[in-house]
Amino acid sequence: MSRRLGIAFITIAVGLALVVGAGCRKGTPTTCKGWAKLLKSPVKGRDAIKNLGDLRCKESIPDLEGIFATSQYKEDILQSVKVFNAPQESVGLVKKGLADPFAATLAAAVAEDFALADFRQPLLDILTGDKALKARENALKALARIDAKNLKQNDDLLRKLLRNDPNVQGVAVNALAAKLLGDVKSETAVPDRVVALFMRTQRGEQLYTPVRKTLAKIGKPAVAPMVAVLTGAPEGEPIRKELADMSKKLGLFDWQWQEGPEIIQVLGDLRDPSAAPAVAASLAKTLNPPVGVDDRVLRTWQVAQQNRITMCMMSLWNLGTAAVVDALKEVVVNPDNDAKQRLDTASALAMMQDFVGMGALMAIYSKTTDPRFRAPLVKPISLGVDWAHVDEFLRMVGAEKDELVRSRVTGDDPDAKEFKALIGVVKDCKQGDVPCLVQRLKGPDLMAAEKAAILLAASKGEAAKQALAALIETYPATDPVTGVDLRRFILLAIWRLGDPSTVKDLEKMLQSDRDRKGAGYWIDELETFIPVLSSRSI
Repeated sequence: MSRRLGIAFITIAVGLALVVGAGCRKGTPTTCKGWAKLLKSPVKGRDAIKNLGDLRCKESIPDLEGIFATSQYKEDILQSVKVFNAPQESVGLVKKGLADPFAATLAAAVAEDFALADFRQPLLDILTGDKALKARENALKALARIDAKNLKQNDDLLRKLLRNDPNVQGVAVNALAAKLLGDVKSETAVPDRVVALFMRTQRGEQLYTPVRKTLAKIGKPAVAPMVAVLTGAPEGEPIRKELADMSKKLGLFDWQWQEGPEIIQVLGDLRDPSAAPAVAASLAKTLNPPVGVDDRVLRTWQVAQQNRITMCMMSLWNLGTAAVVDALKEVVVNPDNDAKQRLDTASALAMMQDFVGMGALMAIYSKTTDPRFRAPLVKPISLGVDWAHVDEFLRMVGAEKDELVRSRVTGDDPDAKEFKALIGVVKDCKQGDVPCLVQRLKGPDLMAAEKAAILLAASKGEAAKQALAALIETYPATDPVTGVDLRRFILLAIWRLGDPSTVKDLEKMLQSDRDRKGAGYWIDELETFIPVLSSRSI
């Protein structure tokens, strides 16, 4: 081939390429009608769907519905429909999406956005059938929005979804069902929620936190069923049987629901004094380790018992009364009980409202002959002691002969420094001197601040209003990690001084915690505290 001929061929090829390229550009649609014509194109179909969405071509909805059943781009179609934001015009197409197991998840999200009653039955079909399990969470969100004004009509469905196997439908569905049951304050679902406290997936995901929050919204009606389960009362037998059956299915040990911290913590959340005897009885339980199990299971049991004892102690701070003082006293004086069990019970006595257990605790201290137990008793007494008992307590520790005990109150050891900080507040600030206590509450010494919060919780009359305002102001300024105990005592004091009108301040505290890092624990605590305080009788 000559050089001139070769150049000619190249020129012709380039020219053809330019013509073809120009033809493609010239044929690219720029209008809704133009793209709609390409919907069935095997090459341009997907581009057509996306461009119709970009151009907001809602007039193309009938065309999109016409190809939906056979299209391999169902999700793209639904995305475009969502962008169109034309609910009424999109009903037929979205219904087809809800009926398609592979498109149902996104279709349910679109149904939630549009919130039309037309979608109710297709959503119910997803929630009660097994063809689109992955779509259930979105379907439930959509149904909740559609039925927002009459969500209680779905009580039976929500109870069923709460109790369904979370391994099958996804634990998020169970959690959302629990939340919605709380929103409608469903009392009929209390037994279901008590059982759900212990539900978990094979991967270890649990329902405890969302169910705990929903029980807080129910309030007092949830107390008696849980007390019945805890105490073995006959009326609790149906729930105990369900718990036993569920434990077998999930591979749990019976002690995990019989002697775990979960029910105790929820009773503490609800703060109903009628539960105090049951909690005190749980605190007095003899610790009997499971037999015939490996070390891992034994360690799990030990942790559960430690947590249960701690939860009993803190729950009694919230709901303990003089009626349980004698029972708690017996736990502390019994030398056969576990040391943590005895000391946490002493803390429960020290921290109950109006210092009702302090006299008994002082008597225990004066009669305890073993310095190995008398020494650690100094801390809970120092934390809880009030103006009526502080002089007597100082006389007792001042007369101590045992060096182990003396080291807790004199010298520069950490324990002695804590003792001095705690006692310093009750000695320096006279009863009713709110400004002095507030100064300690906001000061740099965390131990002194904790003691100030405890003493402020006993304020009465006008002083109580001043104390409450200071506690609310101090909470968000307290570090959620380093100030764990101070925050806990502040919330305890707010409970003792507050009423439903305080909820608006708690909601601000909650938002403050949501906006900061490291406060996740306190978000859960406030979300259980707020509904209980909001329903408190004045």
